[in-house]
Amino acid sequence: MKYFLIALLSCISFMQLHAQAPQGIPYQSIIRNGNGNLLINQSVQVRFTIHDSTMTGNIVYQETHATTTSAAAMIILTIGQGTPVTGNFSTINWGNGAKFMQVELDANGGNNYVDLGTQQMMSVPFALYSNSAGEVKQKGSNPKTLIYTSNGF
Repeated sequence: MKYFLIALLSCISFMQLHAQAPQGIPYQSIIRNGNGNLLINQSVQVRFTIHDSTMTGNIVYQETHATTTSAAAMIILTIGQGTPVTGNFSTINWGNGAKFMQVELDANGGNNYVDLGTQQMMSVPFALYSNSAGEVKQKGSNPKTLIYTSNGF
């Protein structure tokens, strides 16, 4: 019985860890210079800035990544796992209005950034699923009585 309880608690702990949303946004890009030539195996510096409400709104988070392009001139990064400059990725209030992502690049690996553009962040399939997967609702006046409802998934 003792081993059964330990195994059960371990499974519950694993399920709770497994069910959490990942703290990062995948980003990949092919890097070219101003003439359109691929930058192969070259050190570059990338800066991501998340603005609140508008393209030029308050900065809620900013980070940098020092990386090297691949033999195909590609970089693969995770926004939220770089070197923070401003704010804390885990405390961004995603539910409070629109967010805009600005991407900047220094193709020489320094801090002389070129603005590559700013785009409004939109929902991705993972977030859309989690929004409609189901919810726990209270049944009746007893707060200990909960039911799980599914929204079609």
